[in-house]
Amino acid sequence: MSIVEKVKAISDEQTKDTEYSLYDVEYVKEGNEYFLRVYFDKDGGLTLDDCVVLSERLALELDKEDFISDKYYLEVSSPGIERDLRSLIEVANSVGKHVYIKTYEKIDNQKEFYGDILEVVDNEIAIEYKDKARVKKTKINYEKIAKIRLAVKF
Repeated sequence: MSIVEKVKAISDEQTKDTEYSLYDVEYVKEGNEYFLRVYFDKDGGLTLDDCVVLSERLALELDKEDFISDKYYLEVSSPGIERDLRSLIEVANSVGKHVYIKTYEKIDNQKEFYGDILEVVDNEIAIEYKDKARVKKTKINYEKIAKIRLAVKF
């Protein structure tokens, strides 16, 4: 089991029966330093106090397990307001939310969309977006999406 897989298992166990959920784990080397980044989420988003609680719990368990031989920095945070939607399930759970979508090929003569998800049926994502001053609707097959993330609406 890799470091990331082991940390995911520990984090899932730590958040079991709590309001928190694990979003992602990264173990990366930047320069000469190693960073273990663990991203959690909850309805309404994480607060700084949530991050402190989760960090302390996770640090205790990681110290107890002691399976990472490298010296590393533990960073616990939220995935952020403009988080990537990494699966069709996450997209379906985001119906009604504002998103940014970049496609592999042009759809309605463009490759980038800022709009609201109207519905998800099978692999098709229906969105409503603005093209200049006009409001338009289109459907985008999930397989044609290069990137999709939540977006702040201005």
